[in-house]
Amino acid sequence: VIIPAYNEEKTISNVILSVPRKINGIDEVVVLVVNDGSLDSTVDKAQKAGALVYSHMVNRGVGTAFQTGIDKALELKADIIVNMDGDGQFNSLDIPKLIEPIISGRADMVTASRFKDKKLIPKMPFVKKIGNKMFSALTSFLVGQKFYDTQCGFRAYSKKAALSLNLHGKFTYTQEAFLDLASKDMNIVEVPLAIRGVREHGKSRVVGNVFSYIF
Repeated sequence: VIIPAYNEEKTISNVILSVPRKINGIDEVVVLVVNDGSLDSTVDKAQKAGALVYSHMVNRGVGTAFQTGIDKALELKADIIVNMDGDGQFNSLDIPKLIEPIISGRADMVTASRFKDKKLIPKMPFVKKIGNKMFSALTSFLVGQKFYDTQCGFRAYSKKAALSLNLHGKFTYTQEAFLDLASKDMNIVEVPLAIRGVREHGKSRVVGNVFSYIF
């Protein structure tokens, strides 16, 4: 389980501790925090919570932190890599649901979907909802397969998919991973999950404002 983190001292401990350590079909669960140049006590709290920590000396962006996490997880010989945020928006107890399609051989990449099941659509700013819908429509068009949520960072990758990823974005990676793996005929599955629409503490580390994100 890789967790890119930048100044997440208020939530990182709870996120790490809530990751289930026993999952059917899994021999061992390892949590790796990629500290992306945090200036607070993220590293100390992550280590005390039992995670391995790899640090960037300066903030390099969530896209780069994600790529570092994938590389380090493969070095640790991971068979399945789960990526999740350190802000507490995702429920770690949903990891078994997220990885089941990979364990059963139905998927190479699995992504949590906030919008596939209308009952699970979270409360979030209207502009973010519209932005998500537009990006998902564009990505679906380019990929040639219907997806409802191509921005969610709660995902699982098989070793085959992780070894196949060729990403270049420093700012984000979510849409690029879809395009890259779909172009290589990898099976991508969406799993509807209940996810928080807004952070409990602070602001998004990726989206300063919606216009910069679109650009």
